[in-house]
This record gives sequence, structure tokens and C-alpha cells, in this order.
Amino acid sequence: MWSNVLNPKASSVCLTLVPQFLAPGRPVAPQIAALAVAHVAVVLVWLLFWTSVVAAARRAVDTPRFRRGISRLAGAVLIALGIRTATAR
Repeated sequence: MWSNVLNPKASSVCLTLVPQFLAPGRPVAPQIAALAVAHVAVVLVWLLFWTSVVAAARRAVDTPRFRRGISRLAGAVLIALGIRTATAR
């Protein structure tokens, strides 16, 4: 919440977009509350989605097979860079 409140870009987006969703003849507070609830619901779903993606990625990265593969790839890159450096003029 604080990252949105203290972010001037998020504030300007809210100030420019929210008025077009408000009905002029109705009370403003319930309409803004409904928009806030919708925003919280969307953010909650988004963050839960990314939490599950990161958890799945962690399970994949935390395997010995993945670590061996990354070590081999890093070794190959370092060898290739060393050969390139040695043959450079």
C-alpha cells in the first residue's frame, strides 16, 4: 500500500483515471470504496500468482541437477571468455 501511496506516478494515474468511473449523481465515497476493493482484489490475485511462480521456480532451481548445469554453463562461458581474451590482438 505504501509503495502506491508514496509513488507520484501511481497517484497521478489514480487522479486521472478514477474520476471517469464515478457517476456524478451518486455519493462519491461508496464508489471510491468499491473501486478500492476491486483494486485490492486485482493486486491480491496478481501477487498470489507471482508467489506461486516464484515458489515453483525455487523448487526447480533448488535441485542438484540444476546447480550442476549452471556450474557447467558458467565454466564454459569463463573458458570461452578466456580463449577470446588470449586470442585477442
